[in-house]
Amino acid sequence: MKQINVYYLSMHENNVKLATLDLNLITGLSALLDQRSVTGAAEAVGRTQSAMSHSLSRLRDHFRDPILVRDGWEMRLTPFAEDLHPRVTAAAEAAKLMFATSFEFDPATTSRRIRIAAPDLCSSLFTGLIGEIAKRAPLASVEFISSSIARETVLRSEADIGLGFGRAKSDANLTLYPVAPLDWCTFAPKKHSFCLKRSMDAWSSSRHILVGQGGAQEGPVEKALRKLGIKRHAVGYASNFSAALILASETDALFTTLRAPFEKTAVRLGMLAVPLPFKMPNAPATLMFRADYGDPFVIWLKELCAKALS
Repeated sequence: MKQINVYYLSMHENNVKLATLDLNLITGLSALLDQRSVTGAAEAVGRTQSAMSHSLSRLRDHFRDPILVRDGWEMRLTPFAEDLHPRVTAAAEAAKLMFATSFEFDPATTSRRIRIAAPDLCSSLFTGLIGEIAKRAPLASVEFISSSIARETVLRSEADIGLGFGRAKSDANLTLYPVAPLDWCTFAPKKHSFCLKRSMDAWSSSRHILVGQGGAQEGPVEKALRKLGIKRHAVGYASNFSAALILASETDALFTTLRAPFEKTAVRLGMLAVPLPFKMPNAPATLMFRADYGDPFVIWLKELCAKALS
């Protein structure tokens, strides 16, 4: 009975260790053993060198073996890694075969809901993508998740695409694509006095529509104005950016925001996008996807985004 208890205890310990191990490491380990180079392995599987270095560090900790060691100008496998190599190759091939036969993605027949995590003001940047999805995956739908922490939303698999401002921190589990920095402008009705005299005085003396709860939180425009010692008169606060644009189009108020998400709509509303009479730094943004590891859905979605958002 004691031997049986020891046996099951050992099995339980092994299962716990396996549950805490990222099985995607098998792809990285196979590439490292084949290429005998962190750089070569990263290129072979389409990952960054830093991500592959991180994988190697985790593998070393797990196996308690350096795996790769320097030998003059080259790297060589440790005796343990040499012994492990054929077993890892077989396991990697078996995994590829298993997932290749068990997972298929056909855009024309999928009814998948594609989730996009992005700040509210950037939703309209994805209109081209929605049009492409409608043509290529007519049964699919798109859901927007308003999120200021798109990175975490994508990492938790709660969204398929994330858009965040700033330069996102690299992560082995994410694929990042920088978006061209977005510039600022003021949207104004064509007959507004600011469109005729585009000065700081004309801008600051005008009435403005803002987004938020009565200015409770200072936005980037307010921060820039505070540094200049300038105040503006907010005539109203909209609950979201699209509503603010519509309010501005039907009043004598100005609406200042990022240009790209709203310019096409502003033209249809008979408004002009006027450059700001003061300096505002452009807003860098980053698209985020889960690392695909050969997932055909993620690969398809990334290619579609690249085309629609170019």
